[in-house]
Amino acid sequence: MEDIQELIRLCVANDRLGQEKLYKKFYPQLYLLCRKFFPEQADALEVLNDGMLKIFKNITLFKDDKGQFFNWVYTIVRNTALDRLKSAKWSEHVVVDDIEISNSDNPLAAMESGDIYKLLDVLPPATRAICILFYLEGFSINEICAKLQLSTGTVKWHLSETRNKLKPVLLKYYS
Repeated sequence: MEDIQELIRLCVANDRLGQEKLYKKFYPQLYLLCRKFFPEQADALEVLNDGMLKIFKNITLFKDDKGQFFNWVYTIVRNTALDRLKSAKWSEHVVVDDIEISNSDNPLAAMESGDIYKLLDVLPPATRAICILFYLEGFSINEICAKLQLSTGTVKWHLSETRNKLKPVLLKYYS
């Protein structure tokens, strides 16, 4: 397998074979990332491809001294997914300001990753995205509010909704 620096060099030169190799190298991890946000395979693949296009167009902006290349790629694809979610019509915009949420209430902590993805399929898109950002990606409520341009109450409501919808399943299989 080619060195990542060589693949980056080929992509900077707009070499299609180099781009294909880079795409294939990161495809498994990035596809799983996109599936976290989009339960439909076609939607996840579309977002992944859009993110990779951004990477190929902006690959000259990557700087070795700023961090690992995969982290840069992951961030771009994740932000592409979040942008897609923001631009879509969110099916639920409920504002409730008095709900308390803490990281210790993570309903996904004891689960295997394969089970988590199956379980997330029952959540509506907006709730699913916020659940993933908070419980799996480790974003704070304020960071989620800023990224998705939502109020604190709305984000807290979605997190509460996550626990309410997942609680019966978790009690049945993980108690």
